[in-house]
Amino acid sequence: MSDLTLVLSGAAADKLRKLVAEERYERPEDAIADALDALDASRDPALDAWLRQTIVARAEAFASDPTRALTPNQVRESLLGKG
Repeated sequence: MSDLTLVLSGAAADKLRKLVAEERYERPEDAIADALDALDASRDPALDAWLRQTIVARAEAFASDPTRALTPNQVRESLLGKG
């Protein structure tokens, strides 16, 4: 296993220090390892596929022809079943 040096600043550093100070974690490394495990566990392959396939395609279509966009009122009407 290799080592990695990580620099945190601002709110992230403060939060990590607080977690250790409150004895929720023995060491900063333990808190980061726990956060990485939680991140891995929260990944949903179906959501990733939908974002990469459907949403990216729609964003690219919009970028190529912005006139295809709906107005806020059209979106609201569609969501309310009026359109």
